[in-house]
Amino acid sequence: MSWTATLDTLRAPRKQNQKLADWRREAPIRPVVFEDAGVLTEDTVHLHLEQRVAQRLLSRFRSQGFIYHDLSRACLAQATDSIPRVILLGRLSLYGQGAERLHEELVPITARWIEPSQRKGALAAYARDAEAKTLELLERSLGGRGLHMPGATIQQKLLDAASRDIEELLPQLEPRAAEMAELAIQKLNQRGAREEKDLRETLERQRDRVREELKKNEGAFEQFTLDFDDEEKRQLESDMRSWRSRLEQFERDLDSEPKRIRAFYEVRAKRVEPVGLVYLWPETN
Repeated sequence: MSWTATLDTLRAPRKQNQKLADWRREAPIRPVVFEDAGVLTEDTVHLHLEQRVAQRLLSRFRSQGFIYHDLSRACLAQATDSIPRVILLGRLSLYGQGAERLHEELVPITARWIEPSQRKGALAAYARDAEAKTLELLERSLGGRGLHMPGATIQQKLLDAASRDIEELLPQLEPRAAEMAELAIQKLNQRGAREEKDLRETLERQRDRVREELKKNEGAFEQFTLDFDDEEKRQLESDMRSWRSRLEQFERDLDSEPKRIRAFYEVRAKRVEPVGLVYLWPETN
């Protein structure tokens, strides 16, 4: 699928009656920014999550797990720390009815990296405090400037150990993902209950208003229509038939729609898969 139409969203708006070819030639793709600059300008494009380019990139990332059966992403960064660390990034996806994606988040497993020849057992995942520090180091590393990449020898050593590292960390990913899935399911259930309640109350308010209007007109039909001509009487009778029909529809909706909303947020399937491996190598080594 071509990216042309997606990238067109980064151009200045097309003028009325301007030919497509002329517009693309005269309106170059503008630079993007990831934070709100605080001023309105047409010189840049704010690449927020709902922007079409961002959505296209995110959709490619989401689809990777259904294409590749093995982890195919690994990167190396350098951190201002004396301990070599490894991070296995998993992706937790929760699905509802019809394979509707309800929730998605990254699941990190962090550990101190030890050379395979010196290991006495499998790599052990850090506790939460050490994990938080590792993720903070990763964030600082990705946003840092002036750090030098480790040499080719270290890169090759880590590359050779990657398969074993994944094998040792992967069993520890499932329990962590299960914890996060339980919390996510609780929030989805709460949201489903809240939206079910809101919809039911909205339908009941609308039903009560129609019922009240119908009751008022039915009880005083003869009095209301004393001065009406035949056309006006027919119109009021038509309105009353419509209100009766709507009341019947409200009862059907009250019986089915709130439950349908609640069922939408019920998790029917869970998927956990590794999506990335990151090494944080000490800057001092």
